[in-house]
Amino acid sequence: MRNQIEARAFSQAVVLTVHDVAVYLRLSEAKVYRMAREGSVPAFRLGRSWRFRKDLIDDWMLREIGIKFRPAIPAVED
Repeated sequence: MRNQIEARAFSQAVVLTVHDVAVYLRLSEAKVYRMAREGSVPAFRLGRSWRFRKDLIDDWMLREIGIKFRPAIPAVED
């Protein structure tokens, strides 16, 4: 049952190419290839090509923004 649910979710996922991700993130294709090879961005191989699930790219971006743009001074609660 779980495998069927996972398979259905994956089949409905939007899958992007290196070019798509480069345009989406405003990076060069070379940078996207490098990030995929290094494992710094969620990606998988399909034959010799790299592919990226858009939902995982979006989640990754949110995590990256949180890491890079953390406030320097903690917020003070009233």
